[in-house]
Amino acid sequence: MRKKIPFIILCCMTIYLAGCLPAVNHVPSYEYYTLSFQNGDNPLLLKNNKPAYGFVKVDLPHISSKHMTKAIIYSENSLQKNAYSQSEWKEPLPIMLQEWMVQSIEQTGLFEGVIRTASRANVPLLLETDIVKFEHVLYENMIHMALRVILIRYDKRKIIKQKLFSYKIPVEKVSASGAVRAFNRALIQFNSDLYQWLNIKYI
Repeated sequence: MRKKIPFIILCCMTIYLAGCLPAVNHVPSYEYYTLSFQNGDNPLLLKNNKPAYGFVKVDLPHISSKHMTKAIIYSENSLQKNAYSQSEWKEPLPIMLQEWMVQSIEQTGLFEGVIRTASRANVPLLLETDIVKFEHVLYENMIHMALRVILIRYDKRKIIKQKLFSYKIPVEKVSASGAVRAFNRALIQFNSDLYQWLNIKYI
């Protein structure tokens, strides 16, 4: 029995010291973010009225191929762009934005239906979006979001109208999470502006 006591003490000391030592090769876990759809308290939304137009197809938003990633972009100056480490979008930005726009346009009640371009359904109207800017500008501590929206008469290959929607929203916390919250605030405003723009009769 006496021979076992030193062994037990040694085991206890080993466990104690292991708990005191700093973790080796500890890698912080990734944080994943998404664009959340919120229509806010927009009194203009036509929830119960008869749709003004037929079906519209929402194209996958266009972006330069180098940004077709899950990276959350920030810029330290006008020439240098980087991506937040250990943080990224849950899906590539164009995919998330397409889904966001489908929900936004469905909520307006202006169209009989909204479909994605992956569908083979033949519809007369097509909505295209160019992602001109979608980044956290550190030297201004604001997010810059600029989206060019183009409404096309698809069967006639004719542009009906287009508009550049541009927003600058302050970032409360300089981080990926702070930037994402600012992007979602900008999208609430964009949701309202997009409705008013689409609601102008064009056909």
